Amino acid sequence: MKKCVSAILLTALLASSMLTGCLDNFNMIVKNNEGVSTTESVSSQANDDGEVEFTYQQPETKPEEPQIDEPSTCTLSQQEIDAIVNNTELVLAQYPDFSGTVLLSAGNRIIYEESVGSTNGRGGENSNDTIYQIGSVTKQFTGTAIFMLEKEGKLNVNDTLDKYFPEYDAEFLKQVTISQLLQMTAGLGDYMTTIEGTQEILDNYLKAASKGEAEAKKFIVDIIMNDGLVTDPGKVYTYSNSAYYLLGVIIEQLSGMSYRDYLQTYFFDYANMTNTFFVGEGKDNQTGYSGAMLKYVSDNDDKYLKAEGDYPYLFSAGSVVSTVEDVDKWMRVVASDDIFTLADRKKVENALWCYNYGWNTGDNLWHHSGRTYCYSSQVYSDYKTDTHLVILTNVAFYENLNELSYKIYLPLVNAVKKR
Repeated sequence: MKKCVSAILLTALLASSMLTGCLDNFNMIVKNNEGVSTTESVSSQANDDGEVEFTYQQPETKPEEPQIDEPSTCTLSQQEIDAIVNNTELVLAQYPDFSGTVLLSAGNRIIYEESVGSTNGRGGENSNDTIYQIGSVTKQFTGTAIFMLEKEGKLNVNDTLDKYFPEYDAEFLKQVTISQLLQMTAGLGDYMTTIEGTQEILDNYLKAASKGEAEAKKFIVDIIMNDGLVTDPGKVYTYSNSAYYLLGVIIEQLSGMSYRDYLQTYFFDYANMTNTFFVGEGKDNQTGYSGAMLKYVSDNDDKYLKAEGDYPYLFSAGSVVSTVEDVDKWMRVVASDDIFTLADRKKVENALWCYNYGWNTGDNLWHHSGRTYCYSSQVYSDYKTDTHLVILTNVAFYENLNELSYKIYLPLVNAVKKR
């Protein structure tokens, strides 16, 4: 039996990085094949990315446009929905420090959507159309883009990285595969820890970023290459922003498009996500509350805030900003057969540590969390029950997010399973 420990059961909040794909405590929902809940601790790590020439052609096909305004497919009765709504409101009342937006959906129907808290600590209120940074939830778009390029025959996940980064002579490039990047087993370090760990390196990054996106990205890729490996490839699950940064570079190489344009064309436009953008475009319309700083971040001279507000810094590891409704639209696509067939789902779920293609996976239940300097997020999608949870907050490292999410989502899953 493979040693798959569902990432949804993992309890470690990856607080060592400003941007994580936090693997949250969900052991009361998903169990292993013996029916025994398990937990695992992981650490947050990331890698760097460099400039490359765009030498390949744009993908020729994309999924057909999904149907819009379909009749409701929600099987819950109004009484069941009322009970779920009432439970959600009672749960939120238990967390007066929560600031953000919560959405629950079943089938193609939103059954709960509510916002609480302040946008900036000065009286502005969050609303259902507030745009938040979603952090590492971005990684599912990166993973899906790699999946599509793989299906089109543009890459093989067993390719080693020396094929895509020939300008670097780092020995580990001949050992690490795309599959290992996707599954967080490449053994790479954390470019965010490196850059943010030393004032001089952070200052140098900001200088590079002031010269343009190409210089900023090259700076980060150079960091990744210089950091090298912290564990042997393929041996240990180590959460890595660096891995997904390099995947973004590969997407740009093979598609001949910028990462922005690829996501916009093949995902955002396709799913009708009209309020989804990228950091640095000025669309996230609130100022986040940084748990690390214990204050609302409003200081324009804050260097960490400047770094994470810069698109090349987060890139394919966490640069997307969105609303709860747009993220819900995306998760409905993920739960449908539009992109992932049943066989594809099993391929995504067939990872030693249950992380693959930008998702923490258990049986039927796909999950991811995100953290940036001022925001945190959490999404759950169960494709068998077609139920979804989206929580976007403007509180970085919100310590009660796991617990709150569990209390809100479990009644919805159980109600649909009883139908």
